Amino acid sequence: MDQVLLLIIILAVVVLANILSRHVSAIPLPFFLIILGLLLALLPAYAGFHLDPSTFAFAIIAPMLFNEAQNSSRFWIGRSITNILSLAVGLVVVTVLIVGTSIHALYAILPLSLSFALVAIVAPTDASAVNSIFEANPIAEEQAATLQHESLFNDAAGIVIFDMALAAFMSGQFSIEAAVGMFAWEFLGGLLFGAIIGVMVVSTRLFLIRHNDATPLIMVLIQLLTPFLVYLLAEKLELSGILAVVAAGMVQGSERDKLGLISSRMQLVTSNVWEILSGVLSGTVFVLLGLSLPDVIRALNAHANTQVTIPKLLLLGLFLYALKGVLRLLWTRFLLKRRTKTDHIWRDSLVMALSGANGTITLSLAFSIPTIVNGHAFLLRGPLIFLAAVVILTSLLLPTIFVPLLLPNQETTEPRFKWVRRMIQAGISELTSEKEYPAEAQIVIDSLQQQLILDSTPNLRVERQIMRQTHQVESQKIREMYDAGQITKDEMTYYNKFLELNHFSSDEKVWKNVWLRVRFSLHIGTLYKDLHRAQEAFLTAPVALEEVYWREQFEKHGEDILPIEEAGFNAVMDYLKQNSGANGVETNLVRRFYRTRHRRIRGGDVNPDMVYQLFMRAFHAEYELIQRTIAKGDISADLAEKLQQRISFDEITYIQNSESYR
Repeated sequence: MDQVLLLIIILAVVVLANILSRHVSAIPLPFFLIILGLLLALLPAYAGFHLDPSTFAFAIIAPMLFNEAQNSSRFWIGRSITNILSLAVGLVVVTVLIVGTSIHALYAILPLSLSFALVAIVAPTDASAVNSIFEANPIAEEQAATLQHESLFNDAAGIVIFDMALAAFMSGQFSIEAAVGMFAWEFLGGLLFGAIIGVMVVSTRLFLIRHNDATPLIMVLIQLLTPFLVYLLAEKLELSGILAVVAAGMVQGSERDKLGLISSRMQLVTSNVWEILSGVLSGTVFVLLGLSLPDVIRALNAHANTQVTIPKLLLLGLFLYALKGVLRLLWTRFLLKRRTKTDHIWRDSLVMALSGANGTITLSLAFSIPTIVNGHAFLLRGPLIFLAAVVILTSLLLPTIFVPLLLPNQETTEPRFKWVRRMIQAGISELTSEKEYPAEAQIVIDSLQQQLILDSTPNLRVERQIMRQTHQVESQKIREMYDAGQITKDEMTYYNKFLELNHFSSDEKVWKNVWLRVRFSLHIGTLYKDLHRAQEAFLTAPVALEEVYWREQFEKHGEDILPIEEAGFNAVMDYLKQNSGANGVETNLVRRFYRTRHRRIRGGDVNPDMVYQLFMRAFHAEYELIQRTIAKGDISADLAEKLQQRISFDEITYIQNSESYR
């Protein structure tokens, strides 16, 4: 139960950190995760938190690398394989040898084998760690692809070297021949084994698809189980489980090429599940770092060796990062092949060097260091984790500061939101001339107009203020109608009651909703002496019940609410048209509320089939606009792809929630 509670807390922390990072974009997400993990460590229940390293590679690294591998581009791997292998294998090996030897010379307390293991831990890069920077400061496509796929392959190389160095430390022996043999067996054997298992899994999935068994539940669970199965089997054969998982993931990625548009729903669900799972795993690793850091620091302070101090380890970690970065800078400057010539070779090389940020794989490897070695507590585990943490935080902080300086914000020539607005306006324009089904067309138009809000967040205070103003406008109009003798006093009195109730429920607060449901159910049950109608009233949203109820009450007294509501509605629409001003978002929400009320009170049940047809017409008009603009060269294929993807998601959302538009 305690472990389940901790998992739930960690998931909540991951959610909170992601919310904070969206509103404070200047601070990288991992910093929020680590800080919240530190705060979690202040709770008495988790003050002495210890991680079990034996589960880390299995539970964290395997599914993360599997997802990275299946999302990798085989096109870019084939096109840039020389550069990728140069960085992922050549640079990693050279970095381990040079930096590891230097670390051992400066800090003799770390044996040479452990120095190599430490550098192997910080060798894997995490290009996604600085993706947020590149969104505002885009780099060349070739550089971005190289960084992404380098991070996949150097994960595997770093893990194999780490295993070799750790084995040498634990056995106290090292042989070049044995190391080469072990490297070949783990590296090549792991890749071959993973590829074979991957082919078997893909064949099974394709077989299920051909026999109409490709439900998301079956297919997603098979895919989620694959990395764990591959890892366990490979480790039993003493192969590299991580490399086997990478190979299986790359084979899995080829399945999408074979499927094309087959099982589209399954592919969409699968990608969404993996996106969420990857984010959760990445966030969990950093939360665990923050949670474990106090325990690591306590171990450092209690260490018997005077050389193990936080200031010395901090300086050593900065030295490790700096030397590793210099090697990476020189390697990318002189040993990478560039397909496109540039006048900024040193700048691009420096960007590539800074972009070698460390992240979840480095942290996962650090936590996988055993706590017991040869039957004794491994006292150097804490210093190694601390050094890895210093390198990770430095590698995340420096790109955040310096990459924007190296790559100034580029003014985009294709403002995405401008084209989204044009696209939605095209859908609205398509329906404004609809005369045969105006009510259904207005439902679709109102829904499309809400999209024009884009990323704006309505100000609830302003929305309520506008709602109060429209309430006063309608009340004033009803008073004018009474003064002009157009309605009776009873009609004015009862319509004002309707307005008060309507205004009370307009903001749809939960407590108001519950209170109105109780009130309506009791009132209608008493009025009609019908328990069934009372139950229906309680289960119906008050905002949808009010109009029907008051229309019935007016008809019962031989009066007609429709002309009164029509006059009040028109007065409100005129007021909103004249006073939208700078509060367009909030005004649109209020306008939609009144249009929905107007439609419901007139008792016209909409034709759901026609609503569907009109939505499809609007989406088709949006597609046509994108096709025309890309044919003229007004937008790029990349922007057109994003816009069309948005339309597709809108279609899916409508189909899944079609009942809410009736």
